[in-house]
Amino acid sequence: MAVFYTVAFLTFVKLTSTCELIPSNSGSCFELSATAYLTYENSQFGPTIEGASVNSDGDMFAVNYGSSEHTYQLGQVYPQQRLFYADVNQLSFFNGIRFLNSTTALVADVANHRVLQLSLGAGNTVTGNKNYCSDMRMLQPNDLTLSKTGTVFTSGMNWIDDTDDKDGDIWSCLPDGTAKQLELLGRTNGIELSPDEQHLYVSESYNSGGVPVAQKIWRYNTNIAQGTISSKTLFVDFALLDSTAANDIDGMKTDVHGNLYVTRHGGSHVAIFASNGTLIGKIALTFPRPTNLELGGPKGTTLYIVGQCAREGKGCVDQIEVSTPGRSWTILQASSAAFKFETSKSLVMCLLVMFLMFFNVKH
Repeated sequence: MAVFYTVAFLTFVKLTSTCELIPSNSGSCFELSATAYLTYENSQFGPTIEGASVNSDGDMFAVNYGSSEHTYQLGQVYPQQRLFYADVNQLSFFNGIRFLNSTTALVADVANHRVLQLSLGAGNTVTGNKNYCSDMRMLQPNDLTLSKTGTVFTSGMNWIDDTDDKDGDIWSCLPDGTAKQLELLGRTNGIELSPDEQHLYVSESYNSGGVPVAQKIWRYNTNIAQGTISSKTLFVDFALLDSTAANDIDGMKTDVHGNLYVTRHGGSHVAIFASNGTLIGKIALTFPRPTNLELGGPKGTTLYIVGQCAREGKGCVDQIEVSTPGRSWTILQASSAAFKFETSKSLVMCLLVMFLMFFNVKH
């Protein structure tokens, strides 16, 4: 009888549990499931799809638009697939994108050890490019995050069978082009700022005999103006948390509440952490090797997760609606509003000048 009541109680708890991470509030936060958005059959992205990113309109972008050879191409994922940018240097290897505002996007270029700046025009068109920062001592960069004012932090790695404490790095790039090496450590990959930009999250992984054996996320204090970090503290150790050290940490993003969304490459899921390091949710995916993710769509609350399809040769994308908009999308709304205000002000001034010129001619 005691067993019956225990089972009944657990069933009742499960049926009546709620999850504030999603709009429906139903079910457990640890049993969430994303649905397929781009599949092997309809995807126009290659198997090295990475660098999920959002612009101020909520449009989603990723690297490796085309086949596996097109590592120098960026593509739009949502609302429709299309080529966004192809570098003239076909040896470029893009691995991450971030939009600074309505007129600027920044791209991590692994092969050329640089962050590339793209100038944007009407209709999400690229009108020009130049180096934002570069340094041949950069291991890659592999991924990047940026502040509202344009300070960039990058991760990078050497993938070798036996990782040492110099096979990963963290760099910063200031808006004036100054690049600084901040730290050497194990393989670094996922990198993201907190919503208040007071903290930087960086993943660190180690291989032994060609197999991942350690997965940690570190949190640093930041000085955005100087592009520096300090006070390194352990945020999560997956070996201690859930014994999933064999599944690499890949791309990470925060929402405006400070929750950190973490892709687990090889683990077929996204882990969600509160800002205090507590695991608060898990999202099952339709493909096993997610590489990155971002919150976008019209309200900034659609989580898009990118990665290699289960069937090799193409990149897939999953999606799930969540309750809280992303940090990047929210910042870009303010930036877009300011840009539109300045544009409107300039237009009004132009019309005023034309009116005064016309008035003077008449009189």
